[in-house]
Amino acid sequence: MVIRTLIESQKKLVPAEVEIMLLPGIPQIHFLGLPDKVIKESFFRIKSALKSSQYKFPTTQQVIVNIRPNSLKKSSQGLELAVALGILHLTGQKTFLDQWQDHLVYGQLDLNGDVRVPSDLLNFEKINEYKILTGQYSPENYTFSSLANLSSEFIICDKQRFEPLLIRPEHGLRQKYSLEEAELIFLMSVSRMHALLAGQAGSGKTYLAKHLTSFLKSERNNAIKYNNWFPVIAPHHSLTPGAFLGGGASLTLGEIEKVAGGLLILDELLEFHHEILESLREPMTGEALRIARAGFVKTIQPDFQVIATTNLCPCGRWTPQVENLNCRFSVRKCRGYMNSLSGPLLDRFGLLYFHHNNKIKRSISGFEILNRIEKFNLETRNLVFEANHDEFDLQAIYPEASARRLNALLKVAQIYALESNRTKINFQDICKSEKWTIKPFERLEMGMV
Repeated sequence: MVIRTLIESQKKLVPAEVEIMLLPGIPQIHFLGLPDKVIKESFFRIKSALKSSQYKFPTTQQVIVNIRPNSLKKSSQGLELAVALGILHLTGQKTFLDQWQDHLVYGQLDLNGDVRVPSDLLNFEKINEYKILTGQYSPENYTFSSLANLSSEFIICDKQRFEPLLIRPEHGLRQKYSLEEAELIFLMSVSRMHALLAGQAGSGKTYLAKHLTSFLKSERNNAIKYNNWFPVIAPHHSLTPGAFLGGGASLTLGEIEKVAGGLLILDELLEFHHEILESLREPMTGEALRIARAGFVKTIQPDFQVIATTNLCPCGRWTPQVENLNCRFSVRKCRGYMNSLSGPLLDRFGLLYFHHNNKIKRSISGFEILNRIEKFNLETRNLVFEANHDEFDLQAIYPEASARRLNALLKVAQIYALESNRTKINFQDICKSEKWTIKPFERLEMGMV
C-alpha cells in the first residue's frame, strides 16, 4: 500500500510517498530509498507506540518501507506516523478511512502512542495547498485533520484553511524622520528599487534600513509562505559564498533563496566576500541564477529588494559631502576600500543616499509617511501612465549615465508625476528624481579628491 507524506530534502519539506509491504521474516522495519539515521531510529518509537496503544507489532513478518523518490537522501520528523498507520492497516488492526487517503500523513509518535505535530511542518512552503493529517494542534491560524493517539479516532477537516494573523510591525512607524529620510522611505516603499545607504558610522543607516518593513505592503502569497508580514533576510557580512548561494554536494538552501519575494538587507556591504557581491549582479536585475554543485543543478528565480548600507572609508567618516576630513588611514587605503564596490554592481542600485552625523531635525512621524504611501497606492492604482520620456533628450542632459541609470531616473519621475495625479512626467519631476538616481552616483564615482 502507498501513503503520501512529507520528507526533508535539501533543507525543504517536499511531498513524498511511502510504499509499505509485509513479508515473512524477522520482525523488523527495513527502510529503503536513502533514509538517514533519524528515519532508521523511528523503528523503536513505532514499536513502542503500537504496544502502548494496545496494538501488536507483526511477530512473524518484516516491514519493508520504500520511500519515494529513491534518488535523494532523506530526513523526516513525521514519517513514523505514516508507517505506523500503514502497519495497522495491513495487519487489519485499524483500517483506513477513504476520507483521509488524499491527505499528507505527517506526525511524530511518542513512546506512549500520542501523536505530535513535527516542529518543521510549519516550514512547509505549500502548507495551504494540501490536506494534512497530523497530531493535535491548537493555534487558530491552522486547521489540520488530526489524530491525538494511535488508538483514538481521526478528526477529519475536509477543507484545509490558513488565515494568517498578520499585523504590520510598528517599530518603524513610531520613530521620527528628517525630510530626506522620509522621502527616501517613500521612494523605497513605492518603487521597490534597490537602494544603497552610504555614509558615516553611527549615522543611522542600519536603523533606517531595518525600519523599512513597517512601510511595505504585505503580499498574501508571501505572508502564507513565511507566516510573517514581510519576509526579511539580513545575513551577517561574515557569511560564506556557499552559505549565501546554497552549497554542498546536495545544494543546501542558501540565504538568497530564503528571501524570495522579500527584503534582503546587506549591512556593511563592502565587508561581504567579493564573490557574494558579484553573484548579486544577475539576481538584482531579475535574471535567473543557475547553481551547479557535484552533479546537482538548481535554478533560482530571484524576486527581492536589496537595501544595502556601508561606510565608504575604513575610518567610517568620509562621504562626498565631507570636506577637510582628518583620517588616520592613508588616502591609498581609503580609496582601495571602495574598490570592492564595482561599477556594474553599483549601477544595479536605483537609489543612493548619503547619511551623515550632522544634527538634523527629525520631525516627521512614521505614521505620516505610511499615510502618504497608502494614499499613493490608492489614488494611482487606476491611473494609466502615458510614457512621454521621448520629449526629453536625457542622453544629452546626462551623457555619462547608463541606460539602467536613466531607467531609474524615469521610474522615480513617474512616481512624482502620478502622486500629482498626472499621467505624464514633466521637467520638474526629472529634477526631483535626479537627486536620488543621478547626482549622488556622480559624486560617488568621483571618489576621494
